[in-house]
Parts: sequence; structure tokens; C-alpha cells
Amino acid sequence: MKITFQQDSTLGEGTFIRVLRGGRPFGKIYSSTGVHQFYEGDHAKLGGPDLRDPDLEQLKAKIESRYGR
Repeated sequence: MKITFQQDSTLGEGTFIRVLRGGRPFGKIYSSTGVHQFYEGDHAKLGGPDLRDPDLEQLKAKIESRYGR
């Protein structure tokens, strides 16, 4: 399924990137302390992110590679 990225924000969570898979919500990318972190699902989980990278474009490529078609 195709992975797409959409800039989003809320009052409670601040700015983040919504990750869509096949047009449906799949996860979110949060940025903190210079590292971008991807969490599958709606919220950060205990135990840490599913993927992380200091370079946003590299993280997007990792997400597409792991979860895409």
C-alpha cells in the first residue's frame, strides 16, 4: 500500500507529520531534540519509537521501505 505524509498539528500534540497508508491513518512522526521519531498508531508508546532518524527524508524512506508496497 502507498505511504503518504501530511503535515498536521493539534493543540495537545503540537506539530507532527501524519503518516497515511493507503489513504488511512497509520502513524505519526514527532520531532524532538533533533531526532524524528515514527510511531505506528495514534500516540507515542512506552518502549520508544518504531523507527527514528535525525534526517526526516531518511526516516520517510525507512517508513516507505518497511511498511510500503
